[in-house]
Amino acid sequence: MTDPAKHGTRIEVRNLTKKFGSLTAVDDLSFSVEPGRITGFLGPNGAGKTTTLRMLLGLVRPTHGTATIGGERYSEISNPQRVVGSALEATNFHPGRSGRNHLRVLADTTGVDTKRVDEMLELVGIPAAARQRAGGYSMGMRQRLALAAAMLGDPQVL
Repeated sequence: MTDPAKHGTRIEVRNLTKKFGSLTAVDDLSFSVEPGRITGFLGPNGAGKTTTLRMLLGLVRPTHGTATIGGERYSEISNPQRVVGSALEATNFHPGRSGRNHLRVLADTTGVDTKRVDEMLELVGIPAAARQRAGGYSMGMRQRLALAAAMLGDPQVL
């Protein structure tokens, strides 16, 4: 395995296709994003945007094609939290745990300095809610917590 940080963090999608039974969610998609570029990924509902990102993150297996970050599939990246941060959904938080606790557990399991937890809560604008249970967070607060989790490892790709 190589570390994408040493080879740049180019995102490359080639001939990516995903079929769910007879439904083709993504059809022969190809694109690349060079390091240092800010890129939007837009399209109508049902166009396959989330499915494409889930394939890039190794959450869904493509029917055909490849999706790589820094030349590696997500599953091959040695320390993915430091390379890629994502916030696809803001619903994966245990309702009984505080926002701070969620980030501390994530930091501990990924080898990130826990000092980053309060820095990220401050950065996303929810330091006052850090001790509140995530189950009481509004949708906007959950989205901010998801963004804090995505940025916790100081990833090269967000």
